[in-house]
Amino acid sequence: MNFIFLSPYFPNNFYNFCVGLKEAGINVLAIGDLAYDELRAELKDSLTEYYRVDNMEDYSQMQKACGYFTYKYGKIDRIESNNEYWLETDARLRKDFNVKGLKIDDIEAMKYKSKMKEVLIKQV
Repeated sequence: MNFIFLSPYFPNNFYNFCVGLKEAGINVLAIGDLAYDELRAELKDSLTEYYRVDNMEDYSQMQKACGYFTYKYGKIDRIESNNEYWLETDARLRKDFNVKGLKIDDIEAMKYKSKMKEVLIKQV
């Protein structure tokens, strides 16, 4: 399984997700704008590969990174950041790379509490 984790170093404790993924036998690929040498040792040890971008706000750089990982490792199974700030980027990349999970078209209901309520009411 190929798992792309966006910004795995922020907040500081998020590296634990990557450690757990590796322990579960998952191929952990990460994208971030922090220099590799600045990553904590536990995070480095848990990553199969790290792709540094200059600016995570530049979607074309994020696409290029995911494209590189797809080329090198095959189909991507998951893309996550576990960070609300990157929610739309996660969803957009999932749509562009046909990865399971919330897509950009579904994200509107996740961004606003009022919309979440509507979704939950429909599911009950």
